[in-house]
Amino acid sequence: MDLLKKVSSALGFTEKIGEALFDMLYSRGTRLWNMEEEAEKLRRTEKRIRALLTDAEQRRFIDDDFVKLWLQELRASAYDIDVVLDRQRTFNDMSSMAAAEPSRKRKWLGLSVDLGLRQRWELDAWIAKINERLDEIVNCKKKYRLQAGEGRRTAPPMQQRPTFLEAAARRDERPIGRTKEKEVIIRALVADSGIELPVISICGTAGIGKTALARFVYADQEVQSFFTHKIWVWLPDRCDARQATKMIIQAVTRQKCDLLSLDILQQRLREHLSKMKFLLVIDNLWVEGAQFWESLKPSLLAGEKGSKVLVTTQNEMVARMVSNTPNINLKGLEVEEWLQILKIDGFFEAGSSDQQYLESIAQRIAEKCLGSPLAAKSLGVLLSGTNGQREQLESILDDVQFLEHDRNTDVIMASFQISYQHLSYQLKQCFAFCSIYPIGHEFEKDDLVRLWIADGLVKNYGRRTPEMEATSYFNELLQRSFFETSNSFPNPKFRVPTLMLKLARDVCKHECLTLDPDYSPVADHPEWIRYATIVCSTDEPLAFDKIYPYKNLRFLKLCPTIKQVPSAFFSKVTCLRALDFSYTQLDVLPDSIGCAIHLRHLSLRNTSITTLPETVCNLYNLQTLDLRDCYSLMDLPEGLCRLVNMRHLMLHLDWDRVVAFRSMPSSVDKLRSLQTLSRFVVVPRDGGKCNINELRNLKIRGELCLLNLEAATCDGALEANLSGKYLHKLMLKWSDDTCRDEQQKQHIEDSKKIIDALCPHNNLKHLRIEKYPGNELPSWVENLSSLEFLEIISCPGLTQSSVGTLQFVGNVPECFQLSSLAIEKATAELGSLGGTPSRQICPGTSAGRRAKAFALEDLN
Repeated sequence: MDLLKKVSSALGFTEKIGEALFDMLYSRGTRLWNMEEEAEKLRRTEKRIRALLTDAEQRRFIDDDFVKLWLQELRASAYDIDVVLDRQRTFNDMSSMAAAEPSRKRKWLGLSVDLGLRQRWELDAWIAKINERLDEIVNCKKKYRLQAGEGRRTAPPMQQRPTFLEAAARRDERPIGRTKEKEVIIRALVADSGIELPVISICGTAGIGKTALARFVYADQEVQSFFTHKIWVWLPDRCDARQATKMIIQAVTRQKCDLLSLDILQQRLREHLSKMKFLLVIDNLWVEGAQFWESLKPSLLAGEKGSKVLVTTQNEMVARMVSNTPNINLKGLEVEEWLQILKIDGFFEAGSSDQQYLESIAQRIAEKCLGSPLAAKSLGVLLSGTNGQREQLESILDDVQFLEHDRNTDVIMASFQISYQHLSYQLKQCFAFCSIYPIGHEFEKDDLVRLWIADGLVKNYGRRTPEMEATSYFNELLQRSFFETSNSFPNPKFRVPTLMLKLARDVCKHECLTLDPDYSPVADHPEWIRYATIVCSTDEPLAFDKIYPYKNLRFLKLCPTIKQVPSAFFSKVTCLRALDFSYTQLDVLPDSIGCAIHLRHLSLRNTSITTLPETVCNLYNLQTLDLRDCYSLMDLPEGLCRLVNMRHLMLHLDWDRVVAFRSMPSSVDKLRSLQTLSRFVVVPRDGGKCNINELRNLKIRGELCLLNLEAATCDGALEANLSGKYLHKLMLKWSDDTCRDEQQKQHIEDSKKIIDALCPHNNLKHLRIEKYPGNELPSWVENLSSLEFLEIISCPGLTQSSVGTLQFVGNVPECFQLSSLAIEKATAELGSLGGTPSRQICPGTSAGRRAKAFALEDLN
């Protein structure tokens, strides 16, 4: 105490103030020393908060604004705790990794990985701030639980319903109650009206069944017989004539179109349509301006006589603008028709003891939902999920009765709200995440699955990987009509129906933000915003200061016009878990990207990026690095092997335009969690870089393109262990000058040994061999029982006799019919190999397989 008095006196403090200061410093020092213990306390607090939030999700129609605010503040605190704990764990893991390999410690460029005094001080400040905020919340609400009467509890959701999912997958998708409208449209389509290009419009509100009716007509046998070609395009809300023309060309050719000029696009479309008697379906047309249709229509007039256009739109002004025949205005279904859909999707079993009870519930729902087929389908699937359990049915009936007493409720949206409320907590979270998408945005299932995992919405469950668990979530949401399929190619894509997206944005309104040129709201609580999509006009650069107030963002998607990211960006927005720059004009990333240590998902797909900064390798938590269609990127960072949590390194390029990196970073085999590696460049074993043998322990699946195979060795190819990898697409490519090598004979022998050693798994469906110098294919080709496509490109050593004699284990599917056009294409392909084309093609031969690829292309 004497020492304390002397110090206090020297600093000019009273003894009492000195004691208080000493206590504060001692307390702070104790917390800094016991940081792990403090973090563990916070982790237990987070679990209690998550349990409370899960309990709150089981209650619906909470009307008290104070309770809603309290829950939102608690949810925001849970996110803050998650950031602090993730940061503490990351620093600990990175420090352990650096300590294990001291030579690498200095390679964490610009980032200190020790949990030293500075990091401990920073984390302690965050923890203290969170605890202070939690104390404030507790003072507002004395207990971490909802009080009686604050909302009504739903019945516990079923955890597994395999029977329901199987039945839902088989349900009949034909629209009910639209027979009259269908016949009217078909008669108009096959009639000779004398109009140069008849345009028929189906007009109606969202969810009324416009697209379903158009699909019904599109698949009709009489329509199929009348038109030589059928084309389907779905247009986004903001779509100009150039974009629409490009989308129609892509739908006609089933190939990507990179043309930019509207004049050239129009000319190309006229060329494609000039020999077609086509039916073009334009789904979801919104553009009101007459200039749009005046720009688009002349190209469509190039079709043969009898060509027609069928349009679906919610806007009656659009229907009047484009149509030159009477419109089809869809109204809500009659109660009996609506009930029929509900019963089909509800899978009512005749004679069931609950049949009468179910029908009474269905009748009351039908009377409230204004004849919306989408509402019927959504609620029908919900009923089917009850498996007849009374508790579940009573819960649904309670919600219906609530609708009956609330005259201000939008009953169609409320029906979707009921379906949402009866989801499990995990499914609710995953669906709400989809509020990030703009209206009409098409996405791939695997992309959404990876984003869910990056955001922490999906965990490991026993031996099931997060990808498997997330895929099961996706499938259930799809079967419950929260998603819908689109007519995209070459990969299937999905959309969130407009009304469902509106629901997602409503349940996530405090956490999700969309900024665009027409609508840029200011959030009441910017600190609550976790997900943002930023779109700006094409002639205005993005003002990043608009983003900086939202410092707690976990997901951010930026607009297509972005070219550069300021270095300060990553010090302003420090909590990012997913960052999407895809399809932008970005050509460089700042070194400061390495400070985004929470980042799990980084998408640079289809950008102009030329190189990645070495600091990307600081992103210890990174799970997905999406570099698909990045044709200007020639190198990967040398320290890539430090990204030990990487699961998907996506390097896909169009196989007709594929290019090799100069080399692959060394020690790729350290990425033991890697599942996706689309492209791999082989270098000589003495080249000091990564070689093909480093693939041996990687459990990659999906697609793999092996380049520069002339640099491989037989031993290395064997060590790569392709037969142990579940690949469905494989490309084996030698370099351009391989076949002109002066040591041709030895090179051919080496290549034969290498390709023999690269035997893939029997599940392979698509095999492409390019510039192979050998004169015979490996014997394992015949044993690929699942093979559907075999492409042999620029292989002069192969002849028709060495290819056409192969007999495959697998059979051509019964649904496949070889067309004469396919045979001509296939024989032409074989002719380019050096042999004489022959029209005698057996389906079991490689020529038949090649013909199958062309035939499927024709059929699509």
